[in-house]
Amino acid sequence: MLTAHNIAWHPTFYGCMAPAEFTSVAQALRPRLLALGRNFFGDGDAAEDAVQEAMMRLWTAWQQLPTETDAERLAVRLTKHACIDIQRRQHTDVMLPLEATQKVEVVSSRTASEALHERELREAVARAVSLLRPSERRLWTMFAEAQMETVQIAAATGIHPRTVSATISTARHKIMNELKKGGFL
Repeated sequence: MLTAHNIAWHPTFYGCMAPAEFTSVAQALRPRLLALGRNFFGDGDAAEDAVQEAMMRLWTAWQQLPTETDAERLAVRLTKHACIDIQRRQHTDVMLPLEATQKVEVVSSRTASEALHERELREAVARAVSLLRPSERRLWTMFAEAQMETVQIAAATGIHPRTVSATISTARHKIMNELKKGGFL
């Protein structure tokens, strides 16, 4: 049986879903996944966040999924895991120090003041992003860090491309305003 972890090396794996097929599967699955999230939380917002997170993860794996059934199974599993993750975060709001979550940077030819300014700017951006609503933060992360295009984000989350674009624009404006308040722009 093909599973999410052995599909890439499975000897009988010869093909994968086409992008159009994945998009139609993702759109068809969204209501089912939302119902699953609502049953878990009893709340539409948390369910929406869980589905968006699951769809984002599904998007990263779609090229390795040979059939629609595999995509459905993985989507349900990812949604359940996302629900559990969100519930854990809601009950244990432990913030890690920013230094623990950042990559170690080697300072080469830059001056210490340039490195310090860059670090402060990264911290300010991270703080500004943390102030976004969860759905805005998730779409912004897909756009800025995963470097996904609006159409890809829409396909992965099941949200209309115009809504994705508007949400990313709103997030960008909020981040810029926070950076202006902090004196970085």
